[in-house]
This record gives sequence, structure tokens and C-alpha cells, in this order.
Amino acid sequence: MSQSQVISFRASGHFLNWIEAQRLDGESVSQAAQRILKEVSGTSTTLSTELSTRNNNSAMSTELSTITPETVDKVVSSRIDPVIERMAAIEERLGKLSP
Repeated sequence: MSQSQVISFRASGHFLNWIEAQRLDGESVSQAAQRILKEVSGTSTTLSTELSTRNNNSAMSTELSTITPETVDKVVSSRIDPVIERMAAIEERLGKLSP
């Protein structure tokens, strides 16, 4: 059985703005941060579904033990690259707002 614990941290500046920009309708900033962390860590249902779909498309077993670190790296990279690009664009726009 997995352990559960409340984790909190402060976010400010560009990081907080980025998290707020990622929020879905009706989602709090904390919920958005939790969802993002789950997606990046590979524990998100969305990411797990994507891994299973890729394995099915490759005629591979969908057992978790068959998922290689390389597969996870590729999926995480494909999901995080657009986020990093969006962060860079947001930072550029915010930089233009400063006097």
C-alpha cells in the first residue's frame, strides 16, 4: 500500500505565473501543480494511458514491467518539451513588461 503525505511549497514569480497558466477550468493552483507533477513523474493516468497505447501499437505487452526507462524518457520528453517552450515564451513576454 502506498503512503500519502501532504506536501506544500511556495511558488512565486515566473514559476507561479506558469503554474497558474496551466490551470484547467475549476482547478486551483495547488491542484494544477499536483497534476503537473503527476504528469511529469509518470504517475498520471494520462501518461499511463499514453504508455499503454504506445505499447499496444507496438504489439508489446502492457505490463508495467515491460516499460523501459527509454520509453518513459521519450514520453516525458515529448510532454515536457512543449511546456518548456511555452514557459520560454511566457518569460519573454513577462520580460517585455518590465520597465
